[in-house]
Amino acid sequence: VTYQTELFLDKNKDYVVAEHQALLCASKCSFVSGLFPPSPEESSKSSKFSSIGSRFK
Repeated sequence: VTYQTELFLDKNKDYVVAEHQALLCASKCSFVSGLFPPSPEESSKSSKFSSIGSRFK
């Protein structure tokens, strides 16, 4: 399967639900859990909004 990555960050600005992020972070699959490491503390974030695309910046 071939994927187009052009404009990936522009197309993936969907909000990441905290519960979904925690579930993916806890995955037994190291590949999946590696894509969603624990997020920094809320107090150290500049913004409370987290998107899928922002994980790859």
